[in-house]
Amino acid sequence: MDFELPGEDHPQRKPIRAWFEAHPHPTGRDLAQAGFTVPHWPRPWGLAADAELQLIVDQEMKRAGVHVPRNPVAINNCAQSLLTHGTEEHRQRYLLPALAGEEVWCMLFSEPSGGSDLGALRTVARRDGDHYVVKGHKIWTSLAHKAKVGILVARTNSDVPKHQGLSQFLLDMDTPGITVRPIIDMSAHENEYNEVFLDEVRIPADRLLGKEGDGWALSMTQLQTERVALSRPGAIWGHGPSARELVEGLAEIGALDDGAMREEAAQIYVEGEILRLLAYRALSDRMNARPPGPEGAIHKMLAAPHGQKVVELAKRAQGPRGMIAGESPFPSQLGGSDDPYDDWDHAFWFSQAVTLGVGTQEVLKNVVAERMLGLPREPDPTARVPFSETRGKKG
Repeated sequence: MDFELPGEDHPQRKPIRAWFEAHPHPTGRDLAQAGFTVPHWPRPWGLAADAELQLIVDQEMKRAGVHVPRNPVAINNCAQSLLTHGTEEHRQRYLLPALAGEEVWCMLFSEPSGGSDLGALRTVARRDGDHYVVKGHKIWTSLAHKAKVGILVARTNSDVPKHQGLSQFLLDMDTPGITVRPIIDMSAHENEYNEVFLDEVRIPADRLLGKEGDGWALSMTQLQTERVALSRPGAIWGHGPSARELVEGLAEIGALDDGAMREEAAQIYVEGEILRLLAYRALSDRMNARPPGPEGAIHKMLAAPHGQKVVELAKRAQGPRGMIAGESPFPSQLGGSDDPYDDWDHAFWFSQAVTLGVGTQEVLKNVVAERMLGLPREPDPTARVPFSETRGKKG
């Protein structure tokens, strides 16, 4: 790919910079209506931006100290599905509040009995007139306690193989019958994960996304998009401290005088730069209308342990002082951001989750081995028989 990035004199930069100068404190709705939240999307939601314009928008937002609204499930994963599989009513009802950060979304995918096998989910949606009635149990649902909208994957047909019987729905999270229970972790911060119980939840039939049976294909596209989005060089989910900040901080406290630590930091820095270039390539693919593919698994497989190494070395450089909450490893990096992942303490505690969430390392290795290297697939006797006949079969 071409790494010739747009310079300061690029003709498309001037109007973007002028907009931010005229709107020094834009709201999330301001950014969404201007097309800056998802500039690569078609108008009116984005700017139909090519790769250069996308980079210019990102750079000018950073220069202005402006961030897109925090709504990762909608912006990074699922909302784009409405452009190709949603109805015009779906787009008009859901997209602007999502892109403006006014309605947080969550993904109701994982289940306690399914482990990493999303295709084996047991939540059922049965048609009842002009509604679907849903019963089931979801787990590890990020932001469900704050979400207004859930992207629900449920089984609408048990008489076909497991991957063919799934469908997706747009679910209003205040619908009667939904109970959200927090999962408390060890970070001492507000919970991110939740259990969600669905007890005879009635969803209007027109909230079906795409057609019945499209759920597996939609979910795989959304997960691959998320894996790319989470594979930027920031340590945690592509956010927060990066290898560059780590090296700058280690130099600041004199830790790079130690040869062994200097060599380890250099290796981590190189990994971070590789991830940065992979992120540019993913951006280029997206701008050129190439859909996310299994290479997203490689990005995520590299990024997750890289982030763990970034925060672990930062803590180790602190020595015993690293056991004290609120003690930043580097004096000049004291936060000030409203993103909790920018905090070194939170990043360290949360880092254990990144090799599990959005596909475990083992699942990602299988994806790479089977779908990219062409190695034999792992045998699954349940894959080609009706789901109703798979109870008791071993995968």
